[in-house]
Amino acid sequence: MIDVAIVGAGISGLSTAFHLSKKGFNVLVFEKEENAGGNIQTLYKDGYVLELGPQTVLADQKVEDFLKELSLQPQYASPSSKIRYIYKKGQLMPLPLSPISFFTSPLLSLSAKIRVLKEPFVPPSVKSEESIGEFVRRRLGKEFLDYIVAPFVSGVYAGDVEELSVKYAVRRVYELEQKFGSLIKGAIKLKALGPSGKLISFEGGNYRLIETLTSKLQVETENVVLRIRKKEDKFVLEAKKGKYEAKAVVISAPATSSGYLLRELSWSLAQEFDKIYYAPVVVVHAVVRKGEVPEGFGFLVPRVEGKRTLGVLFSSQLFPGRSPQEKELLTIYLGGATDPEVVEYEEEAIYSIVEKELKEMLKVSSVEFLNIKRWKKAIPQYTLGYGRYLELAKAVEKEYPGLFLTGNYLHGVSVADCIRASYETTNRVEEFLTRVPS
Repeated sequence: MIDVAIVGAGISGLSTAFHLSKKGFNVLVFEKEENAGGNIQTLYKDGYVLELGPQTVLADQKVEDFLKELSLQPQYASPSSKIRYIYKKGQLMPLPLSPISFFTSPLLSLSAKIRVLKEPFVPPSVKSEESIGEFVRRRLGKEFLDYIVAPFVSGVYAGDVEELSVKYAVRRVYELEQKFGSLIKGAIKLKALGPSGKLISFEGGNYRLIETLTSKLQVETENVVLRIRKKEDKFVLEAKKGKYEAKAVVISAPATSSGYLLRELSWSLAQEFDKIYYAPVVVVHAVVRKGEVPEGFGFLVPRVEGKRTLGVLFSSQLFPGRSPQEKELLTIYLGGATDPEVVEYEEEAIYSIVEKELKEMLKVSSVEFLNIKRWKKAIPQYTLGYGRYLELAKAVEKEYPGLFLTGNYLHGVSVADCIRASYETTNRVEEFLTRVPS
């Protein structure tokens, strides 16, 4: 009998499997696809390193410690990655990085800057939950929402600020108001609004992380789990390659797949998890001439600018060895919750949109396309009322001891969020297994 069966070999499942294996448990990871990694995929093409999913990892101390356990050396982003732009009215404007640059920047009007200064005097909301749009308009004003917050929400969630819950999608920001009554006061006291960590990847791309993890684990790819049943004090998994018994099960699949697997244990939960919306994203890799792109991380495009591009990363500037020296590699994002239909467009139509908008926004002379990747269900959206899904997950775990749920729809959408959550999931599984008779 297996100690722990883990269903889903994305970063959440693999990280949890790694911790449990180190503690001496017999762990088997099931993955329905040909390759592990979930949305973390790296493509090598014509001398280019193309990230099809997450481009970078924001590594805090917990993540760096995890990499040390793996004996995996991170690759740190270039210093120029701190320079980020917002596209506004035909030009790229640097995002202010200090109070002085904020007040001298043309990104926001004088009235918008004055509105931000009034934030400490705005009373907390009496509502139990607000959208990010409601929250930011109330505390910082519409212009700050349109040109600062909304583009970053597009960059992280590919989401709609009017639909995402401030309480669940950006909990750190929500808690500043709850604890201090003001974002500015709270940020000054805690230094809590800036990025907490170092921007990293790995030599050869992010898939190195997946390869390193799978090399240390028992992972069965192309072995989809079709059914999970509770039988007395164990779980029975019916998979493509046979039946398996386990003392504990960790489901680390996306919400819809998790709901499908839970249908015999909790039909109502399965139906609820089907309602969790994943925004679609189109990732396009393109090449332009060296010198036609400014120094920096890339730029975001506010929806109010009327473009279909969500953002562009200057990928070859972030890490060495991502493109031939005479070329500049760009990663372009389209779609999201505000423009979902683009994921269904023909390849040529998408390329036409990207070429037109790159020439308008970056003033490049020509664009050469390398690859297109459609993610029809890319990023879970922590929408208003999302707390009910988190409570349902806790309820089913309580009803079926030994069953655990994890994944980016529960603990945060970033790679770093998933790695951090794996420690907590591991602790809960270990606590359960130490109570189970051998």
